[in-house]
Amino acid sequence: MLFIYSKFKLRKWSKYSSVKRLKILQALENKLAKQNHREPIDVVVHERSDWNCLGMFTVQGGQKKLYIHENLILNPSYRFHALETIIHEGRHATQYNATQKEKLHWWNIKEKRWKANFAGYFTASEDSVLYNNQEVERDAQRYTIKKLSKLEYKYHNEDDFYTTLDRNINRYEHADASARKKYGLFYKQKMRRKVNKKSKR
Repeated sequence: MLFIYSKFKLRKWSKYSSVKRLKILQALENKLAKQNHREPIDVVVHERSDWNCLGMFTVQGGQKKLYIHENLILNPSYRFHALETIIHEGRHATQYNATQKEKLHWWNIKEKRWKANFAGYFTASEDSVLYNNQEVERDAQRYTIKKLSKLEYKYHNEDDFYTTLDRNINRYEHADASARKKYGLFYKQKMRRKVNKKSKR
């Protein structure tokens, strides 16, 4: 699908059906997967409308899926949340792939931490502070902000884009302060220990 990013502009997005919007999100995932040298994942609308999440990358029985909330395709004002969700969750897919190598060497520090984090992952309902600060989330947040920032020139007349970008930046910047307040001076080490402990259960 050509000119994929221009399709998120309101004057275009508002004219598309829900089916077309989902196809655009799938085309975006395909593009990002190719850039990250991995197989694309099916983008699926979550069956529950009361699901309290915008998106989620899952692996069940070896089957990978990228779930999105139906609001991302039903509500035009959520179109950039749809964009950032595909970027963010696709980054989790890239992280996961990196942990599946036959052997992780001693120098694969980042991949080892990701692997431990996936095994000892904390959801927001378990610990919202730790959720935002764990290895795979911080990396996905940084990656998403970087990608969105590079796209800013395309959306300079789109207020919804800046709302989405600002939300991502604020969440990233406030995560450290929240962790320091909850876990104290050595918050990074304490959170990493909690993740490692959970991964070994």
